[in-house]
Amino acid sequence: MIAQKTKLLLLGFLLCSATSMAQEKLYFGQTEIGFLYGRGAEQWDGNHERRIDISFMTFNGVHITKSQVVGFTIGLDQYDDISIIPFALGWRGFLGKESKPKIFGGFDIGGGSAILEKKESNEWSKSWYEGGLMYSPSVGISFPALKGNSSFSFSLAYKRQNITYFQGSLLQSGSPTIASDLLPPGFSSMNENNYIYRSFVARVGLMF
Repeated sequence: MIAQKTKLLLLGFLLCSATSMAQEKLYFGQTEIGFLYGRGAEQWDGNHERRIDISFMTFNGVHITKSQVVGFTIGLDQYDDISIIPFALGWRGFLGKESKPKIFGGFDIGGGSAILEKKESNEWSKSWYEGGLMYSPSVGISFPALKGNSSFSFSLAYKRQNITYFQGSLLQSGSPTIASDLLPPGFSSMNENNYIYRSFVARVGLMF
């Protein structure tokens, strides 16, 4: 008898939860495109040129409260001649009334992939890029569209992206093997250059 009552209570709870989820909008999406503005890589003379590059991102999440969303961000950022695909866990929070302009804040933290960058290789050496830590706080404002549940958005952000360039010399047949736990197999030497791109980001897009 107790087991049956427990099952009925659980069933009632699940039905109520499903009904509540159906009534509330759980999914949230944000897609924006804009510009990365900052300093380029250091030149041979120690100076940095200013750069303006393209940035695209899409955030997909679920509401944990009426005004807060958690989810996952992915996109495409161009740094000088390096293309990076950022991926991160993200949060968005909103302040304002429904059907009115809202102020929102966000924070993304994750990494970046340099999979779009070509790896250079010959019989003597190999070189490639790897992405690293990325984080980006942001603020913005959204304006309800004339129809539907979507909104136009404008956001400003700060983005910090680590990128590493590796260039290694390959072991040649007949040359003495240098054993080192610090070198990948097959390499006799390795150079590693680390870059940190700090950018001011301005984007426009849609929320839905």
